Amino acid sequence: MSAQDTVGFLVDHMKSARSDQPREGKPVFWLGAGCSAHDGVPLNAELLRLAMPDDRGTWGSPQYRFDVFCDNLGADRADFLAPHITRPLRPDSPYHGLTRLMRAGYADVVFTFNIDDLLEQAFQAAGLRERVDYEVVLVPELLPDVVARRISPRHGPRLRIVKLHGDHRWGINYMTSTEITRYPEAIRKAVETWSGQPAVVCGYSFFHLNVLEAFSRKGSYMVYANLQFPDAPMVLSLMSARNPKSAWFVDGDLGSFGGFVAALEEGLMP
Repeated sequence: MSAQDTVGFLVDHMKSARSDQPREGKPVFWLGAGCSAHDGVPLNAELLRLAMPDDRGTWGSPQYRFDVFCDNLGADRADFLAPHITRPLRPDSPYHGLTRLMRAGYADVVFTFNIDDLLEQAFQAAGLRERVDYEVVLVPELLPDVVARRISPRHGPRLRIVKLHGDHRWGINYMTSTEITRYPEAIRKAVETWSGQPAVVCGYSFFHLNVLEAFSRKGSYMVYANLQFPDAPMVLSLMSARNPKSAWFVDGDLGSFGGFVAALEEGLMP
């Protein structure tokens, strides 16, 4: 199945599922760090390089030193991370296109593993108002048993941004290796339930253990869009479990977040 064929399949499905009301069967988008790279937010390796410069007098990998440092920061993480994560939304950001698709009724819910606020900026640039037109669900700040109810578009506005790992502005987020080991059970169940719906995964490598453990192996189709075709066994195994007869991968320029969203807009809103 070619990348273009996969996009065509997804466009056809999104056309059939479109509604101005919350509706099961619409694809749920899952966004990783690759989606924010266009707007200048560094990927993990670059973030570690910037945040934890190499020091011959210290022991351990950049990730290990980052974990130890951040585990002891608490809410002071906000000031520590802000210079690296805070970016203005660019006029050509793919988040604008995703916002247009959501406003048009092609999707209701986005789960993001990113702690930046680029999607919120895109919503605001489109004139959408928080708590009136959309809700932001900051998962680490909620009691686990409340999360599932807050995600559902049946309660309040149709549009939902679910920030599974929090927001850098408040310093309350899942960032370190200890924090991403496993979700609390109620959150794990919410991730499993929502990921069992049609899933569109963009720019994400599944390198968080809590996500890989919770993401549903069953349910509807999964489309995976990324600049590079995945070679990690966890992604290939997950795709095989979800789509045993078809591999819905989109790679190359079409798999970049910008190329992918533009292709969806072309197919759905020419």
